[in-house]
Amino acid sequence: MKLIDLSRRAKFRVSGMKRFSQNIKRPLYSSVLCFFLLSIMEMNCAAQDIKNLALPGDFECLVDKANLIDSEHKKKIRDRGKRLLKNTKTPIFVVTINKMSDHVDEEMSIKTFADLLFKQWRIGSSWTGENLSKGILLLVSKEDGQLVPLTVNIHLGAGWGQEKDNHKYWVMTNVILPRFKREMFSRGIFAGFDALLRMDQIGMAIIEKDNPHNDVPGIPRTRESFSPPFILAIVLGLWTLISVWFRGSEGMAWKFWARLAAPFIKIFKK
Repeated sequence: MKLIDLSRRAKFRVSGMKRFSQNIKRPLYSSVLCFFLLSIMEMNCAAQDIKNLALPGDFECLVDKANLIDSEHKKKIRDRGKRLLKNTKTPIFVVTINKMSDHVDEEMSIKTFADLLFKQWRIGSSWTGENLSKGILLLVSKEDGQLVPLTVNIHLGAGWGQEKDNHKYWVMTNVILPRFKREMFSRGIFAGFDALLRMDQIGMAIIEKDNPHNDVPGIPRTRESFSPPFILAIVLGLWTLISVWFRGSEGMAWKFWARLAAPFIKIFKK
């Protein structure tokens, strides 16, 4: 009997180990398959070339395909970008396009498009001579926006690490997009460029020289005014609250509102 029990236990353990190994293999196979498919997708995206978007000439940092930037802001971006390139290893490129489908065959996010363009143009590599670029790309697409009229992405070179990621997101969400929502496209792009320029010490010096007040161009604030009915309602509300609090039903406010409500009370009683 003991031998039979021992053989049964051994068989049970063997079958249990087989089931356990099968349960482990299934998610493992699934993970390997997912990794393989993702790798193929990334290789496919990486293999794509961006067409009809040539790298600008020497010391040129602006490509405005979508014609979103006015002449004054174009002049300032070109001038400051050129001075930055002559004095530092941190190029900042500003690129606007009408839509991504004009330049790539497959649908992709603007982040992927910016990554591809950054690598294709080798932004920062030719100036640094190093593997880790500290270049910056500000990309704006005119017809690919959903929540706002335009969509924007900022790509930082690997040389920045993660130290400036928070600043990058701050520039997009607090400097550029609020202006885009007000359809101030040229001003938003220029303000974003200036904010990125501050990431470099020489860029900061350029801004301080050009703009002694050292501020990012602000969003014009509309003057808010309160209508007379709104002001009257506030005054009546405060008066009623104070009167009822101190005098109750004997106060002027109580009697005033009682007289106003009396005709309506009679109607409802009928």
